[in-house]
Amino acid sequence: MDSTSIVFNAPLSPFVTVQKFSEFTGIAVGQVNKMIHEGRLPIRNKLKPKEKPLINMVALANEADQQAY
Repeated sequence: MDSTSIVFNAPLSPFVTVQKFSEFTGIAVGQVNKMIHEGRLPIRNKLKPKEKPLINMVALANEADQQAY
């Protein structure tokens, strides 16, 4: 049976800023913000409404793992 390996550069932090996520993925900052607003990207719970959103990379990796086939 053949095996397939996928290698990618992932951030070392479990949470990343919108800017860093944009840099890693190549998705425009505005589009990342839209995806957060639509609930398509998991973010860390904010303690204050004005805090910058931090994208939860662990939750995103778990979601991708569950969708693997």
